[in-house]
Parts: sequence; C-alpha cells; structure tokens
Amino acid sequence: MTALTMLFTLVCGAVLQAVLPTWRWFGHANVPILLGIVLYYAVTHPRGMLLGAAVIGGLLQDALGMIPLGYSSFCFCVVALSAARFKDIVFEHEVITHMLFGALAAGLSTLLLYLLLIGAGVVVGARPGWGALKVIGSVILGGVVSPFVFEAMGALDRMLGNVEARE
Repeated sequence: MTALTMLFTLVCGAVLQAVLPTWRWFGHANVPILLGIVLYYAVTHPRGMLLGAAVIGGLLQDALGMIPLGYSSFCFCVVALSAARFKDIVFEHEVITHMLFGALAAGLSTLLLYLLLIGAGVVVGARPGWGALKVIGSVILGGVVSPFVFEAMGALDRMLGNVEARE
C-alpha cells in the first residue's frame, strides 16, 4: 500500500508542479513539489522507498520538462541519500528541519542538474548569472514549500495507516 501511495503522490505532485507558475526573478525555477515528496521519503521511510521515490520523481520531472530522462533522477538520488544520511541527527518532525533540508536539497539538485546539462551540451550559451539566479530561486522556493509538502505527506501517511500517529 505504501508503494501505491508513493506513486499516487508523485503523480499528483508532478501535476501540481507543472501547473504552478514560475517567476522571472527566481530564474524561472519550478516550485519543487516533487523534490519535497522525495525528501519526505528520504527522512521518514527506508532506503528502498526513498530511491524509488527519487527515480520515479526524477523521471516525472524530466518528462514534464525539456530534460533528457534520468538526469533529475540522478540529482534526486544524490540529495535524497544525503538527507537520509543526516536524518538520525535532526528532528524529523520540525518545521525548521523541513525548511533547511528543502532549501539545501533544492539548491544542490538545481546546481547539479545545471552542471550535468552543461556538461552534456544540452544547455549551450547560458549566462552564469541566470544559473545562479535559478539556484537562489530554488533555494528560496525549496525552503518555503518543503514544510507544506512534509505536513501534507505526513497527514496522508497517518490517515492511510502507513505510519503511526505521533504523540
């Protein structure tokens, strides 16, 4: 049941991410709904679930954009495994943790994806200032959106009985 929940939330997150607007002053960075869902699985579920969420979420993000398939999956796996590495030393149910993880993960995944696309020759002639603006915009959006994604995902998991309710 948990795998179906993960798939359902990733598809819903992809639709939501696709319809939310982007802003020029944030470098047209997408609102990182899919990354927030992947981070939720990285912090609250076993490694198999987080890798599944990262691969599927990345493929959905690539399919919605003009990115070769698999690039976002790699970036999501890197940030999810990094977040999972530190989940035991932070308070996983605190808003500040969600904001910090969301901001850092969004910035890191955007920077890594940008560098991968430049290295592959997909992004040609882009100005470095635009890339920096997109990374900064991703950091801000990740910090703002991630607590909401974590709360919604936690409520859904508790409602479906996938995790126990916290005290």
